[in-house]
Amino acid sequence: MLSISIGPVSLPTIVLVLLASVVCGLLAAKLLTRSAASSVTDPLLLVLFAALLFGRLVFVLRFADSYDSVWQMLDFRDRGIDIAATVMAALVLLIVQLKRYPEFKRALVGGFLSCLVCFGLGSAWLYSQQQQQVLADIRLETLSGYSVALPDMAQGKPVVLNLWASWCPPCHREMPLLLNTAQQNADISVMMVNLQENRDTVAKYLRQHQLSFGQVLLDTRGDVARFYGAQGVPATLFFRADGTLSSAHFGELSRAILQQGIDAATD
Repeated sequence: MLSISIGPVSLPTIVLVLLASVVCGLLAAKLLTRSAASSVTDPLLLVLFAALLFGRLVFVLRFADSYDSVWQMLDFRDRGIDIAATVMAALVLLIVQLKRYPEFKRALVGGFLSCLVCFGLGSAWLYSQQQQQVLADIRLETLSGYSVALPDMAQGKPVVLNLWASWCPPCHREMPLLLNTAQQNADISVMMVNLQENRDTVAKYLRQHQLSFGQVLLDTRGDVARFYGAQGVPATLFFRADGTLSSAHFGELSRAILQQGIDAATD
């Protein structure tokens, strides 16, 4: 499941797992402290958020060539974070906080471990769900009007499958990036799957914005989105050449996230 709908808003599942883990850690810290609970939350939050910032920094350094500006590096909306670096930074920061606040040793350790366990279990569940997914044998129509199955369209190549709609601003912003990827990587199949719009609308949009994708498919019934649990657009799925799902991203792509997904699909 890529995302969960809460009223009119769709949120990436991994973000909800992270938020739930932080709440779990704070609640555990409050239960374990014997003094005012508000005092222990500040050092624990500092550990968690400073570690996330360090994880972001490491991710940016890994994919520095994929960023065109400092603003893009600071833009957390792509959720690019190096998990290993984040965990290591959190452990170091926890040790520092334990020395600064020895009276909160039990609460800090308990809160940190609770957060770590909750995030680990949630991430493991998402990963297990992801590993069971394959490039589904769903038949969609092309702009030319003929029906084709997704595996046949892939032709044994790694796949970048993007779910989009013409009315979606984030979809529009990431189109040039995806088009450049399709043009520069002949060994990768970039499938642009339009969600529940008619052929004329899609063709007009692509023509108006001069987007000449080679593989545009029409998911008029929302079969692909429903199969992979995408509760909104844009959503991008990365498949290996054998058809297994390697990673997925809900929300607008950055060049770094796209490159990370391609690397995972082609390793």
